[in-house]
Amino acid sequence: MPETQLFESSNQYSSLQTQGGGNVIARQLGWCAAASALWCASRIQGAPIAQSKPDILRAGVLQVRYRWDPAGGGQDVVNLFNVLECTANQAQQGVGLEPLLTALIAAPGVYHINNGFHAMAVDTRTTLYFYDIESGLYRYSDAIEWKAGIRRRYQGANQWGAFAVT
Repeated sequence: MPETQLFESSNQYSSLQTQGGGNVIARQLGWCAAASALWCASRIQGAPIAQSKPDILRAGVLQVRYRWDPAGGGQDVVNLFNVLECTANQAQQGVGLEPLLTALIAAPGVYHINNGFHAMAVDTRTTLYFYDIESGLYRYSDAIEWKAGIRRRYQGANQWGAFAVT
């Protein structure tokens, strides 16, 4: 079975907020982190896959919370999952894409992954899934197809990390 798209998604969102008074406006990033966290939480909490598409309004609220979290360094991701009543533990940091994907297949679970600029999510427990706010949710029949699907989209990124979500 080739890659199957289960639902489409697009990231056309930004959050414009005045910071520090005055009229300084900045675009705040983090929609991908928030939407991917919501998708992970839905998988952990047992939602049917057909109902796992993140609610974009809820993602917007979480995005603001995530971006304004001064923790950084990965603790901001841990804090984001605490809000969702899930636990996130850093499983990989600063590794290449191929070692990351191999490690996630070897230890089946739900993971919030990132390449330093963008966050996505995967579920490697029984059926292999890849979620990306930029394009949607994909299902794969085996690890070779799953790796190829992710690699095709993000082969240029060199530094990857992952949080195991429970």
